[in-house]
Amino acid sequence: MPRNARFRRRPNNTGTVVKLSGKRRKPYCARIMSDGRDIITGKKKQVSIGTFVTREEALNALSIYSLTKSRKMSRDEADAVAPDLYDRIMNATKRKVPTFLEIFEIISEEDLSSLSASARRGYKAWIKRFSSIHDRRIDTITLADLQDIFDRDGSANGTQVHMKALCSKIFEYAVIHQYISRDSDYTSYIRVAGFSQSDKHYPFSIDEIRRLKELDTPEAHLILIYIYTGCRASELIGISRDAVHIDEACSDDGNEMTISYLVAGSKTEAGRNRVIPIHDDIKDYVAEELLKEGNRLIDCSYSRLSKMLASVNDALGTSHTMHDTRKTFASLCQLNSVNIYVRKKVLGHKMNDITFDVYTNESKNVLYREINSMRI
Repeated sequence: MPRNARFRRRPNNTGTVVKLSGKRRKPYCARIMSDGRDIITGKKKQVSIGTFVTREEALNALSIYSLTKSRKMSRDEADAVAPDLYDRIMNATKRKVPTFLEIFEIISEEDLSSLSASARRGYKAWIKRFSSIHDRRIDTITLADLQDIFDRDGSANGTQVHMKALCSKIFEYAVIHQYISRDSDYTSYIRVAGFSQSDKHYPFSIDEIRRLKELDTPEAHLILIYIYTGCRASELIGISRDAVHIDEACSDDGNEMTISYLVAGSKTEAGRNRVIPIHDDIKDYVAEELLKEGNRLIDCSYSRLSKMLASVNDALGTSHTMHDTRKTFASLCQLNSVNIYVRKKVLGHKMNDITFDVYTNESKNVLYREINSMRI
């Protein structure tokens, strides 16, 4: 063949043949574009399907690849014509598809690492419930496989909702990275256990709240602080004295007021570092229990706090949990017609109304007035 002879350029996505440098027994390399993509550039990777003695052999390999990919030649026909070559092409073009657990480990590093410690512990607990499909490739897992796990799990609605959210994250990752098609993400069709109202948690009654005030003990004061603020148990444990503001001048809505509030919150983005008004009914309790010098009851563990609640339950003849205080706050807001957006803001729930979200974030006076409209 003349030295200056040129080969016609092959059509796009049908591969290319290159001559390797040096003296080789098989100098011609047939390369194709795989389905895998470079992590940095996002471009498809080029892979070799083998080296050949002549250019014609390399071109024949590319032709078989192109014909089978375009379905102009069946896999059986390609295997019959050149079985060894066909096997080599299949092995070269096969993309490694990660397993269910492998994708979870990836998103744990990329997405879940920014969550709170308690949220990360939750995801680690939920992934264990999918142990039967941990080692299954994501493209082999069917809706029936997932639904069977949920049906057999036996956990309550709340847990299964979290499990479904975890599945959605894993399958979403698989779609984005083209391990499965969008149509193969059927996590939205998973049926979770029905919701049933638990009788484990129930709010403090108005009479019980009044009896707490009559007890007038440090333990009762703490429970009342939780009831009137709606804080989660962990949000006040060890709270900094600098986060407690008593009788502070504020005019952020154009009105000069003297207000009291806490800055606390955890668990969710909407709940972190939020302003929590201090109701006038508990202002003295907050000053006594959260600002006093030396050891405070609140400087304790969750288990120690639960023991304090147990002593209060004994005095009242009740069986409340710490979460009941938060439930009580929500009930009091409902009973006193507290603005729903203020209620969500104080509880640290996500807003749907962006305008009000921004406004209440800037106005402590609005929050303080609404919360102090509650009467017991």
